[in-house]
Amino acid sequence: MEKEKATTEETKETTRIKASINVDEEEVDETPTKRRRNMPVSIVWQHFERLKGDPNEPYARCKYCGATYACHSKRNGTGTMKNHLESCKKYPFERKRDSFQKTLAFKPKEETARIGPLQLVCDPKEETDGDGPSQVLCESINSESCRQTMAEMIIMEELPFKFVESKGFKRFVSKLTGSQEPKFVVPSQFTIASDILKIYVNEKQKLKDIFVKMKYKVCLTTDCWTSEQNINYMVLTAHFVDCDWKLHKKILSFSQIESYNGHTIGKAIEKNLKDWGIKRIMTLTADIASSNDATIAFLIKRFNKWLICNGEYMHIKCYSQILNLIVRDVFKDHNESIGRIRNAVRYVRSSPARLMKFKKCAENEKISSNSVVCLDFPNRWDSTYVMLEVALKFAKAFDRLENDEDAYRNDSPPTNEDWANARLLIRFLKVFYNVTLKVSGSLYTTSNVVFHEICRIQNCLQLNSDSGNKMLSTMAKNMKAKFDKYWENDEKKNNILLCIAVVLDPRYKLKCLKYCWNNLFGPDIAMAKTRIVENVLRRLFHEYNIGPSSGNCNSSSASCSTSISASASACDFANEIHSYGYMDLDTFMDADVKDDVETDVDLDYGITNSFKDVETTTLDKESEIDVYLLDSLVPADSNFDILCWWKQNEYRFEVLSRISRDILAIPVSTISSESTFNIGGCVVNSNRCSVAPKMMEALICTRNWLNSSPINLEIHNQDLEEDLRFEEGFRAVMDGEKDVEDMEDFV
Repeated sequence: MEKEKATTEETKETTRIKASINVDEEEVDETPTKRRRNMPVSIVWQHFERLKGDPNEPYARCKYCGATYACHSKRNGTGTMKNHLESCKKYPFERKRDSFQKTLAFKPKEETARIGPLQLVCDPKEETDGDGPSQVLCESINSESCRQTMAEMIIMEELPFKFVESKGFKRFVSKLTGSQEPKFVVPSQFTIASDILKIYVNEKQKLKDIFVKMKYKVCLTTDCWTSEQNINYMVLTAHFVDCDWKLHKKILSFSQIESYNGHTIGKAIEKNLKDWGIKRIMTLTADIASSNDATIAFLIKRFNKWLICNGEYMHIKCYSQILNLIVRDVFKDHNESIGRIRNAVRYVRSSPARLMKFKKCAENEKISSNSVVCLDFPNRWDSTYVMLEVALKFAKAFDRLENDEDAYRNDSPPTNEDWANARLLIRFLKVFYNVTLKVSGSLYTTSNVVFHEICRIQNCLQLNSDSGNKMLSTMAKNMKAKFDKYWENDEKKNNILLCIAVVLDPRYKLKCLKYCWNNLFGPDIAMAKTRIVENVLRRLFHEYNIGPSSGNCNSSSASCSTSISASASACDFANEIHSYGYMDLDTFMDADVKDDVETDVDLDYGITNSFKDVETTTLDKESEIDVYLLDSLVPADSNFDILCWWKQNEYRFEVLSRISRDILAIPVSTISSESTFNIGGCVVNSNRCSVAPKMMEALICTRNWLNSSPINLEIHNQDLEEDLRFEEGFRAVMDGEKDVEDMEDFV
């Protein structure tokens, strides 16, 4: 009865409302129709409002943009209005995008394999108008991946953390993703710092797995540096050749140390190596500071079990530093001439107007050079060499500027004698500059070329010491005395390995060494010295053949060690090599000298190919060493890749290839570690002094790892699993658990 009364009341109310309805659709009805009990109200009605009108044809209007839609509960529903909110340009609230929603994208075919299981939405289609063939792929937006890529960008480009909060970058991201429908929210600088630490931890773990599983024998370089905040840092870099015969340079740490004491540095290196799980050390390349002798002694005591030849040849002295010390003394003797040329370059570079006037002088003198005069860093002789070399090309332009401009004329410009001294220095030091560049490389092997470069330098000094030019002769004698000083009594530490690196170069072998020593000592002594290097090589062969567990071979090579101690090092041999008839620099200087140094004759003080005619010792083909030494020499080629050659021949020379992989990875310079300090100066400058040492290490190390070529660990892991399976099968056969016939690997 009460229900019938309620229904009657509703009918009357509806009739009254119909009578009062205005057909103008712009008037709003705030009272919605009554819904069935327990029926939830759609969220759409928070953004739409009903319009007054015919109840049989109801309409609703968007509160933001005014768009109207039919909203009959049975015929229309609210689906259309929901879709409108997705595209409404004036919708003020942030839309939650489905993280699995995919979009179309063009990807190059070579990148398709790396993308992963992305679904192709159409047949692969080649694009002939673009950079190359591509495919249309369906991929999803991954915010985590975008954040990681942004963090990698910060690391690789050495950008400050606050870069992500800059207005310009946010504006770029807004344009890139669409301001009306953003697909990626830029994180704060604190979030990006956290992401960088995560990347550092992940990349370090990947690299650590490689060292632990593959058990590479690494060659280390180390150096120290003090930042603007007066904090001492030590960088430790590992060099090694992987199983694919590719040379790698990985920064292991950029850690803070208390002092430059040798014992302190040794402890820091030991701690870092244990953290990385590295036990096998081949060599340590460091500068000639006395503190490094204590470092080497400390490491030999701690890692003696894993060192070759009991660590006798562990210490490699930085060859670039020795050249730097030798040449800097030459510049001191000509400081006045160099200073006047430096002041002339500084005058020209001091303002754009002066530089333009100087360029006009060069045009009037018809100097067609694309070089630009540049200032040097007085502590780096190579930069001073470059400054003098470029300045010599514009010597006539400087002379003309002296006649045209009073200010320059009153600033003590270079005299003709200064230009003559600079020309002599450039011609004399050209070989030193080229050698420094060659031995300072880190992306190619240097241990197999340093012996040739030592001979080249010694030839240059020997020839010009007897020069008729007094100034040239004095420079050469002073440099030779200093050169001999730095290499004396060093035969026990590293240079025998550099000789062995020459032997392991299939273009030279023992013939090259024998030829050099034959020109000095005669055939008998040359044969004896050649035999010493060969004995050390056989000693290494024995250690590698019996494995790392029996690395110490004192009893089997005691006599060999005695002869080694009495022998001269590779550099000592090179210091006494006679000249082979090359033209000396004094003869060249007596010729008609032109102003343009680009027309210089290339003075090659190197070893010729005549050593190939030298007879070798009669050997028996009893081991890999004999077979290798009896093989004919590989023709010398500028494109020859020694690592590629050993990769192709490692199955012929199983043990020798392992020795070559370790010795050819030896760096003869610490430039690879010193260059890290240039990055450190950018990371921790006066504007970023709040960067913590651990964050600094993460930035520098991760930048090196991301920029380095990857190591194919998947193939290595597969080989490792096969080796483990083989070892397990071998154990089962030896224990009698299975027969040989049951093991596929043994059949």
